Amino acid sequence: LNVSSQVLEHVAITRYLPGSSEVQAGRAALIDYFKEVGYGSDRACCELPYQMRLAGQASELREAIKVLGVFRCFLSSGLDTELLGYWKLYTTEAKEIAGVYQRALQALESDARDGMPPAEQLAKYGVCLDGLEAMSELLSHLARYLASTAQNLACISMLERLVQVQGQLAPESPQLAAATHRIASQCWRIAYFEQGLPHVQRCLLLQERLNGRDSLEVSEANSLLALTLFGLGRLEEAEAAMYASLKVRESAVGKEHPSVAEALLHMGKILLRLGRAEEARDYQLRANKLMGARTRKNIRQLKDSDMPQHASEGE
Repeated sequence: LNVSSQVLEHVAITRYLPGSSEVQAGRAALIDYFKEVGYGSDRACCELPYQMRLAGQASELREAIKVLGVFRCFLSSGLDTELLGYWKLYTTEAKEIAGVYQRALQALESDARDGMPPAEQLAKYGVCLDGLEAMSELLSHLARYLASTAQNLACISMLERLVQVQGQLAPESPQLAAATHRIASQCWRIAYFEQGLPHVQRCLLLQERLNGRDSLEVSEANSLLALTLFGLGRLEEAEAAMYASLKVRESAVGKEHPSVAEALLHMGKILLRLGRAEEARDYQLRANKLMGARTRKNIRQLKDSDMPQHASEGE
């Protein structure tokens, strides 16, 4: 191979000699460049850990992935797995990882309160709190990470802060409704029904104002309210909320739609607990029928996709 061309030489070295000094020098130059760009750049936040890993800069990599801007960039880009892959070089303790970012957020808040200029915040943390939107995004990402690693109480605490911030941003907004639904769902998952109840009630009111009482969003909120009330043993109220959810969903998508089955199943469980076994059985049978129809439809679609395609008569 004639490698007299500098371009060809560079390609050959980069592709076929990954351990060469030229490649290492190139990586070092990239690292220096992105360090100069700073963590305020999404490109730098994603590129620096990658290049440091390839260059074997273990201590620098560990410090880089602690930066809030790196955390925000990876999670907002759907690169959670890649970020956790870097962390596994040092620890697999989810609480330790979460603690790093929680402490960084506290330090950022403290510096912002003390008057640190946004440009300095950006240089140090990779994010700046010049507006509540930035805080909202960080809280949302941290809550998602905590939920995904089963740090439920810490997640609820983070979501409570998110609700406060969203309430300051806009007292009645889809974002606030979503935040209240998230915290109510998280509370329901770990049986913190009392703590979740005011949040789901607030979510329901917001969805009614934002989307109208006949919307699917209101149906979802009523369903979560019913499940929360069921957990508290307030069965009559749970029945009323689930019935309202079911009727809105049937009206919106039709009584035979497979998505109605979940509401029917929940309704059956509530009625059974109330001692109304015959009514519960009717709801269960309807749900089973709808789920069976969905299964048969999926099977037909699968079979249809496997059918040979016949040539048209003109071919």
